Amino acid sequence: MRWKNVFAVNFVLSFMVAFQVQASVAQYVSPDYYLGQLVRGILMAAAEISHPQFKEIEAPEIKRRADQALQKIYQYPAFKYRYDKLSIVIIQGLPGEPNGFSFGNNMFLTKSIVEMLTPAQLTAVIAHELAHSEKAHNMQKTPLPLGAVAYQLKTIYESVKAGKWPAGRDLLASIQELLATSGLAMELQADCVAAQQLEHMKRQGLPHSAADLNSATSVLMGFDITTDTSEDPAAVRAQALVNKVYEQGSCDIF
Repeated sequence: MRWKNVFAVNFVLSFMVAFQVQASVAQYVSPDYYLGQLVRGILMAAAEISHPQFKEIEAPEIKRRADQALQKIYQYPAFKYRYDKLSIVIIQGLPGEPNGFSFGNNMFLTKSIVEMLTPAQLTAVIAHELAHSEKAHNMQKTPLPLGAVAYQLKTIYESVKAGKWPAGRDLLASIQELLATSGLAMELQADCVAAQQLEHMKRQGLPHSAADLNSATSVLMGFDITTDTSEDPAAVRAQALVNKVYEQGSCDIF
């Protein structure tokens, strides 16, 4: 399997060099698609060597539930999504840490996050992650030129593959930091896009609404997030949804 990962990384890097000056947003031309493939290669290598939480697992029923939620969004789209063939990857995850994250057209969901949520809550989470991909958040604020980012990702990959990645260093957080994918503004924008999608589905008579986002967060955090009025990012996001900021127009305000 490792030679396949090496081939995939080299293949992706060659395409990234070719496409780094392109502006097209087509699924297989947009540079963030190739960044997503490269990140998936890193996580696959890490799962084999030192990070079993990233292991892609066979869980047919879990995968069916997730795919069903995504297809419902595609069936009732509020937008013309550029990623109309998003790949949902079910990973092992860490005990007690349900999680979901996206890179390019790859959406990673831990087995536990799918198990914990109702169909409506799961659809909300997937709509949120789809929004991250739609807005290219893994490239939007990358502080380095694309070629430099690709080179650093390749360096991370080689370190992981060689078993030299520091044991105490969070691999996923390091990748997210490099790609500048985390930040309150990005989360607010993803919530906004997801809320508009869910409200659109509600108007079609489906049992979904923007409130499902806070409902899902409350389940994952273990308390009603809407009761938190602090400056914690999760609380700020919850209050934005309560105040229906998504009704103010374009989500590009964030």
